[in-house]
Amino acid sequence: MIIGVAKAGTTSLYRYLDQHPQVFMCPIKGTNFFGYEDARDWKWTDEGNPPALRHFQAKTFEEYEALFTGASDEIAIGEASPQYFRCPTAARRIHACIPDVKLVASLRNPADRAFSGFLMRTRRGEAVLRIDEELTPEASHVREGFYSKRLKRYFDIFPRHQIKIYIFEEFMKDPAKVVVDLFDFLGVDTNFLPDTSIRHNPAAVPKIRLLNRLFYQPILIRTAKSLLPESVQQMAKRVRQQNLKAPPKLPADVRAKLLDLYREDILKLEALLDRDLSVWLNGT
Repeated sequence: MIIGVAKAGTTSLYRYLDQHPQVFMCPIKGTNFFGYEDARDWKWTDEGNPPALRHFQAKTFEEYEALFTGASDEIAIGEASPQYFRCPTAARRIHACIPDVKLVASLRNPADRAFSGFLMRTRRGEAVLRIDEELTPEASHVREGFYSKRLKRYFDIFPRHQIKIYIFEEFMKDPAKVVVDLFDFLGVDTNFLPDTSIRHNPAAVPKIRLLNRLFYQPILIRTAKSLLPESVQQMAKRVRQQNLKAPPKLPADVRAKLLDLYREDILKLEALLDRDLSVWLNGT
C-alpha cells in the first residue's frame, strides 16, 4: 500500500508500479477504504479539516475487495491511498485486516507540499486567497506537513522491515533508481525498467479558473464518464490540459516561515527514520 503523502509523487509511484507485469495495482487510485470511517466521523480538529467524503471510493469491505477481482498470478497486489497517512485510525484498521502488508510512503519538504496543496485547489478553480493568507499555521494544507506523529502510528504497529520511506526530492532526481529499489522491496523482478519519463499530476494553475472549476465538478465528471463516448472524454481532457499554465513560485519569505514552523517536527522525523533531512532544513 502506498499510504501517502498527498502531493508527494504518489500518482507517479502508482503509475510506474502499474507498468510492472508482476504487479497488480487497484484500477482506482485512492480507494481510501481504511480511512473512510475516520472521514465520516471526523473528530480530530488538530489534524485539520475533515477529508471530503468524495475522496473515499470504497465504503464497505465488499466494495473494496471487488476492486481487486482483476488480479491473477501477480506477485505483488496493491493500491495507493494518500488519505491513509492522514486518517488517525487507518494504520490500526489496515493491520487488523492485512498485518503482513508492505507499506510505502513518499515524504516531501512540508513547505513545498503545503504549497502544492494550495496549487491543487487553484488548479481546480476553487476560490483561494493570497498565498500568505492561505498557508497559515491553522490551514489544513500546512497541518498535513507534520509527518512525525502520523508516521509513528505505523511504526508503532508494523515491523520496520514492512515499511519503506522515500524522500520525494530524491525520487524526482532519479525516479528510475527509486522505482528499482521499490521493486526489490516488493520482491518483483528488478530488471524490468518502467517508463519514468512522464511526471504524473504536475503542478499547474488554470488560465481560466471558471473553466477548470467545471472540469473538476464531481457530478459533472461522473455524468460525462457514464454518458459520453471515450473520444469526447479524451477531447475534454485535452481542453482541460490546454487551460493550464506554469504555477507561480512559493515566495521565499512564506517558505522560510513554514520551514521554521516545521523545524521541530522535521528533527523528530529525522530521529524516527534515523535519516538526514538537512535537504529540507536548509530550505534547498
